[in-house]
Amino acid sequence: MTFLSLYRKYRPRNFEDLVGQEHVVRTLKNALRNKRIAHAYLFAGPRGTGKTSTAKVFARALNCVHGPTAEPCGECDTCKKIQSGQSIDVIEIDAASNRGIDEIRVLREKVKFYPSEGSYKVYIIDEVHMLTKGAFNALLKTLEEPPENVVFILATTEPHKVIDTILSRCQRFDFSLLSLNDIRARLEYICQEEGITYEGEALQIIARSSKGGLRDAISLLDQAISYTNANLTVADIQQMLGKVDEEVLNQFFNHIINRNSAEALELVNQLINRGYGVSIFVSDLIEHARQLLLIKECGISSPIFDFTEETLHRLEQVSQSVDSSRLIRIIEILTGMERDLSYTDQPRLVIEIGVVKMVSPEVDSTLEGLRTRVAELENRLKGMEGRKEDKVNRASKSEINDELDKKTDRKIRTEQVEKDKRGTKISEPVSELAATKDDTFTITLDQVRKAWPAILKEVKENNISVQAYLLEGQPLKVDDDTIYIHFPEDKGFHKKGAEREETLIKKAISRVLGQPCRLKFEIAGPKKEVVKKKEEIKAEDNLVDRVVKLFDGELIKVNYNVLKD
Repeated sequence: MTFLSLYRKYRPRNFEDLVGQEHVVRTLKNALRNKRIAHAYLFAGPRGTGKTSTAKVFARALNCVHGPTAEPCGECDTCKKIQSGQSIDVIEIDAASNRGIDEIRVLREKVKFYPSEGSYKVYIIDEVHMLTKGAFNALLKTLEEPPENVVFILATTEPHKVIDTILSRCQRFDFSLLSLNDIRARLEYICQEEGITYEGEALQIIARSSKGGLRDAISLLDQAISYTNANLTVADIQQMLGKVDEEVLNQFFNHIINRNSAEALELVNQLINRGYGVSIFVSDLIEHARQLLLIKECGISSPIFDFTEETLHRLEQVSQSVDSSRLIRIIEILTGMERDLSYTDQPRLVIEIGVVKMVSPEVDSTLEGLRTRVAELENRLKGMEGRKEDKVNRASKSEINDELDKKTDRKIRTEQVEKDKRGTKISEPVSELAATKDDTFTITLDQVRKAWPAILKEVKENNISVQAYLLEGQPLKVDDDTIYIHFPEDKGFHKKGAEREETLIKKAISRVLGQPCRLKFEIAGPKKEVVKKKEEIKAEDNLVDRVVKLFDGELIKVNYNVLKD
């Protein structure tokens, strides 16, 4: 007996066998029960979703000896002939090869004849969008007012190419892609009927590779049975389809997340040398990144996942080490790589450039790359702020007590100064500097300069940004307990930043020098001006007066600042 492909052997024989198109089945069955049969139907949807199979089941329901009925018997001669393609009342036309006006004219002539065996003559025109404009126009009148007991079923994968005048004369049914659960259930049924041993995860891989098309899934199953000798295992299916193992995908993403470009590129090189296709590998990476993003946003308990518990926990572990914004950026790069692979003859170069972009966003000059860098800087700043707060919260009680003791000593010294000045007739206010002056301050400028590197290091441990301000300044003077830090004329921004963080800098200096101090930040003084002696100014004035009298002139003052502007 001639071998029969599985997708032909298990073609749906009744409405119950149709998978994943419940809305279509329900409408057609109700139309049959209520005898509301239209003269034209349009079945639109992706390939392999059951358009032609539904058309044949509907034709059997119309012409069954018990029909029109929602449950064709499948046992009468009419049902058997339609199922085997031998009925003269069910005519299948391939519009891709019969797309001209002449073929449609022949069809118009044959439509006039009454059905020979059943109650209806059914015309199934597959890929109807391939008809020419002239052929559509020739079909239009017949489609609008066909003879009695004639039904047209138009099937297409591109309904937008069908002219509006045809669409308006048909009842349209949109077929959708099937879910993974529906496809896997159908594959399990076929394996059980055929006596095939299989692993559940192996069928899951086949279902996922079919991308929602049941016919493609059954064809892959047929191929897998031959490849594995009727023993479907995960390893064999992955090898047959060129799929990369999940462990390798997790390893690749760990390299990307940890910014190990060398390891990621080495892994890509190994896969290519072992014969894996670049396009399939990129497609697997996109799906894997999608699962990581969904797990991060929805959690592993979400019903949208159909993986084993072990697989979900592995995916969750990888997703915890990366944020959603970076995952979205990785998916965008991968989808761009998938698009570029369709137009290049150097796939290795495309994937290598993509790996570098995913690992190092600074090499990506696009707007998305800039957004990624800004987001990473924001995360770093948040981390620095968190560390700073932790250090403040961990301040010991002894440091707090020392600070209180210093304030108490300053208060006592202030009261003493005021007491000494009570004998005078006029009570002069005590300046803050005098009130807080520390007579025990013994640190010299030379000691401050020698300790300056240690002070900068202490500041960096608390806040690296403050250290950046302080790097532009230098201690140039020590007066009593005040340390003067000078900044160049063009470093005013750094001076202001240091002034805002004066408390932090004072604490750092006190820890290094062992004594509390006060600070004063200054910009380097203006350029020296030449000061003229009084005699020179007087001589110049006399000379000017004599010149004015000599020429009978007038002395005019000039604003040199305005002239410079």
